[in-house]
Amino acid sequence: MRETVRTCLTALVIAAGSFPYALSAAAPEAGNLGSAVPGENMIAAGVWSSPDGTTVSYESVFFEPYQAVTAADMLRWVPGGAALLPDNNRGGQQDKRGFGSGGDQILINGKRLSGKSNDISSAIQRIQANVVSRIEVIRGTSAGLDVRSEGTLINIVLAEDISGGSGSWQLHSGFYGDSAEYDGLVSYSNSAGSLNYLVSAEYGPYNRGQDEDRVEEFFTADTNEVSEHRDIARPELREKLVLNASGGSELPNGDVLNLNARIEDGQREQIETTRVTMVGDPDIELLENISLEDSLEWEVGGDIENQLGANGILKTRAIYTAKTEDESELVSLSSSVPGNVPSESLVLSDALKTETIIRSSYRWPLTTSQNLELGIEGAINTLEKDVLLFEVLPDGTLDPIDVFNSDSDVEENRYEFFSTHFLQVQDNIALESALNVEYSKIEQIGADIDNSRSFTYVKPRFDLRWDIDGANQVRGSLERTVSQLDFGDFVANFDNDNDQVNAGNPDLEPEKAWEWKMSYERRIKNDGGVLEAQLFYNQIEDHIDRIAATDNVSAPGNIGDAKHYGAFLKGSVRLAPISLEGAVIDAEYRYQESETTDPFTGQKRDMIRKPRHRYSVKFRHDITELKLNYTIDFVWFSERVQTDINYTDKSDSLTPRLSGTAQYRLTDSLLLWFDMRYIIDEKQRRVRKRYDGNIADDILLRTEVRDQWRRSSFIVGLRGQF
Repeated sequence: MRETVRTCLTALVIAAGSFPYALSAAAPEAGNLGSAVPGENMIAAGVWSSPDGTTVSYESVFFEPYQAVTAADMLRWVPGGAALLPDNNRGGQQDKRGFGSGGDQILINGKRLSGKSNDISSAIQRIQANVVSRIEVIRGTSAGLDVRSEGTLINIVLAEDISGGSGSWQLHSGFYGDSAEYDGLVSYSNSAGSLNYLVSAEYGPYNRGQDEDRVEEFFTADTNEVSEHRDIARPELREKLVLNASGGSELPNGDVLNLNARIEDGQREQIETTRVTMVGDPDIELLENISLEDSLEWEVGGDIENQLGANGILKTRAIYTAKTEDESELVSLSSSVPGNVPSESLVLSDALKTETIIRSSYRWPLTTSQNLELGIEGAINTLEKDVLLFEVLPDGTLDPIDVFNSDSDVEENRYEFFSTHFLQVQDNIALESALNVEYSKIEQIGADIDNSRSFTYVKPRFDLRWDIDGANQVRGSLERTVSQLDFGDFVANFDNDNDQVNAGNPDLEPEKAWEWKMSYERRIKNDGGVLEAQLFYNQIEDHIDRIAATDNVSAPGNIGDAKHYGAFLKGSVRLAPISLEGAVIDAEYRYQESETTDPFTGQKRDMIRKPRHRYSVKFRHDITELKLNYTIDFVWFSERVQTDINYTDKSDSLTPRLSGTAQYRLTDSLLLWFDMRYIIDEKQRRVRKRYDGNIADDILLRTEVRDQWRRSSFIVGLRGQF
């Protein structure tokens, strides 16, 4: 880590604790979205239902038997809540298109967090359980929601008075292969007058290492015999320091202000070692690729809510993010896998990404059964990126190589006007309809590119909720969507998995789609759980895949129409009826089909990375008399396909991803816990057909079979409260 940055970040978190009003984010008020009234419609001890059955409230007393330290721990005991929690076994996050009406399915005091990287998934792991008043489960669309529901919507209601302060901490050590790394997290919440605030610092991250081994064999096209064998070790380690501060306050005039801030300083290192053996040749060739990444990201966001007139509410949200990334790739290749870079190469890239968003809307009731919201959202996204390629000569000197479209500045200015109408058609039927009109202009300027384009989109949306009774509900939706472009696809970039430079595409356009969903949900009596089934169908225009940039180089591009459809089943069920008190199982199954036209061959095929089947099972068991709980997670995917200009891939999960945790309460405020990733080594197989030139020419060069193992790793630590 850069010591100067570390010192500045440490100073910031001290300042945030001393001056919480300068950096703040969750609203202090309790949510009231259909809240249940204790004593009415009791479902179970500490669990109440609203009169219309659309909201189920879990009071803090419900969670007392369990070993909850944070709000994330509490959500595991809410039916459907575990499926919304962040998965520590998966990294990365998908870019969102502005704030929009979609977003996280978890709210705090009825509001979304005004952040991108500083999102709700990380926030709920910092909120202490003892400041949570209740957790509300909201089914389907409802008036006054700050986000459109896509099924189960969770609202975490914080206590209005958290004076006296409380905090939580954790220290853990992760063992990734032969190395042990030490990490930690501390968070603290308190109030100062009308201000509630939360500050935290994390060093890690959690699950920051990965030990991956590969074995590759190349088979000849004519005799299908092994010609080359490769043993590859790919250990990877990440390191970051993250500081968060958030809070909210009710101003003297009754307005509600929330602010939040986040800074992350991170590094990533991957050293890939390859032993190459050619059949018939006793010599072994040793290759080493070194990949380093250094990043610094910071974010400031907030929102203010004003009461205008007797019933009108004006909401304004704003955010600014900036992220710098510096990467270096030192590549060593054998002659049999030259890629499109020299056998000894150095690739340097640096990028600066920024995003500025402001969204303001005014909502007021038209009648007792109707609400109307009008608003506007503006956003500016920028990318400055530079990629340099060098050949490393035998004497160690660097010889620069020209790369087309390797230096560009990209900027998008986007404006969206939106209106949302909520209508309570009958006591048990609600309809939410919306019309959004979006205008955007994208400009790219570089040494090789000078391009400007503008787009206008009309995006209607309809959401219908029918409460058949207190236990059964049907939901349907139809929406026109526009995807968020990755500006990194506009500029040349290095693919370290295939050791090649990919071309950028300055003419890339967003995907457009009509998305249709129909869902049925049933809640099991006495808070026994929830079951849901969903059908979906997406008709996609300007689908983004790979296209030919030159005879042997590909780039992201729009390839025409595609369709994606299937069914989704999930359930969260308590197992007390089969004598497993304190146990709950969450299961999901997705079946999907897809179709698009391959841009190289002109033939119909599946969309890339869309497995036909996906299974997920989470089992959690709290044995309160032993002060112990444990979880087991199971995930499995079926075959996935991928196509590029000179190869086709088929990938299979040969073994499931199996992970587990255990937690033991040492004292009332101290827990010992253990987390194991990949209880059995996760094995995947990829079969690649590599062609000489474009796959449309159908000249098979060889078949490459890769077996890949993610080795077991485990983390042990202590969690406490103060």
